[in-house]
Amino acid sequence: MPSNTDRHKQADICDHSHSKVGDRAEIVAACGSCCDGEPACTAIEPSKAALASGRSFQVSGLDCAEEVAILNKALGPDVGGEEHLAFDVINGRMTILNSSKSIADDRIIKLVAGTGMNARVWDAGRAEVDRAAHLKRQWLFTAASGGFWAGGFLWHFVETGVSGALGLFSGHGEVPMPLAEAGLFGLAILFGVWLVAPKAWSSARRLSPDMNLLMVVAVAGAIGLGEYFEAATVAFFFSLSLFLESWSVGRARNAVSALLDLAPPTARVIREGGREEMIPAEQVAIGDRFVVRGGDRIPLDGEVIDGA
Repeated sequence: MPSNTDRHKQADICDHSHSKVGDRAEIVAACGSCCDGEPACTAIEPSKAALASGRSFQVSGLDCAEEVAILNKALGPDVGGEEHLAFDVINGRMTILNSSKSIADDRIIKLVAGTGMNARVWDAGRAEVDRAAHLKRQWLFTAASGGFWAGGFLWHFVETGVSGALGLFSGHGEVPMPLAEAGLFGLAILFGVWLVAPKAWSSARRLSPDMNLLMVVAVAGAIGLGEYFEAATVAFFFSLSLFLESWSVGRARNAVSALLDLAPPTARVIREGGREEMIPAEQVAIGDRFVVRGGDRIPLDGEVIDGA
């Protein structure tokens, strides 16, 4: 059965919150254009209408609009244009609409891999497990980078005292860095860029620089100048920022899921002749009329057409 998120999208719905005071209110499921007072189902976006019938993939690393732009550019030519792709960043889901060119799943997965991300055919039961594993992996690499960075800084503090430790922030200068200290900062750099490097390499191959490539170049430049502390600092904090981004997306996902869980799983739809039928909410089509009685929760967004 589709998730609450899928159900919310399938009914595609305006963002109204209609009150009901009487014993009965008749509602028609509407699309997002109902907020301007026009007929609800005339301005529905094709991508939303076709979303439920497309092929979906779980994309590890799909956390923000930048990844969406990268995937659009990488897959667009093979599917017939970016308009044949749909993305759900909150759930890390990419959908190839049925209106696209014929393309095999293996080809899609290969194209995604070429961007430094990983894809697999969508499996709702496994998606949450994959997301948790991805977040845990990010956390482990970030924690390791931060730990080695702190170790290198502490080593320098013990060897040089407060003034020497603060001097790290203005560069190591002409004084050679001890091998052990350089090794700790080197490990901090390694763990900090480990998950970023594949995306940076992919960006360089496509001649399409992004923030991943720029950060790796910055780290490499600092290493080339012998400024291992600066390189380790950049690598660690960039890795930390990516982890926090994924974590915040996960929090947003949980908040949306909790909100959608408040909606009842069934709707009382009006059929021909005024007959009422209880059906799963995900089966309610755009334009269907359904009844909300006093005290009922509203299963889907819509426009009140009768009652109060």
